[in-house]
Amino acid sequence: MPTDFPSRRKHSPDYGRSTLRAVIVNLRLRLLSWRIEQSLEERDHIRLLRYLNAWAELHRRTLEGSGGGALPSANGTTTVESKDVFCDRACEIVSRIAREERRLDRIVGRLKLARVQGNRRGYDRSYAVGKKSYDRTVRLWQHISLSFHSRR
Repeated sequence: MPTDFPSRRKHSPDYGRSTLRAVIVNLRLRLLSWRIEQSLEERDHIRLLRYLNAWAELHRRTLEGSGGGALPSANGTTTVESKDVFCDRACEIVSRIAREERRLDRIVGRLKLARVQGNRRGYDRSYAVGKKSYDRTVRLWQHISLSFHSRR
């Protein structure tokens, strides 16, 4: 039975795939952002670095496939650029945190040795050095946290 209505447009089989792919990638990026936030709260630099690398790799592959378009943010940079800057800064800071934690491990060993030997002066000196290293570690974590929350 003929009608005057135009026939429905036929879509290619690839019509919904790109939209579905974009939704899946967006969900993965949000999940990684949530995991990054969790590792920041737990101050776990190993997980943070792993999630940052995964986020950056997924983002890089997404941009290669989409042509690199992004929405501008309030400060003139694109949201992608600001997140990439955060990832780069955070990776640099995470390596410094790892170095400080290795330093703290060595200092703890010296503290134990000084305590066993009864060396009060060595213990006090190691404690002071360890306190400064711990304070640097806390400051680095605060820097990452502030940078993470300011990029939103």
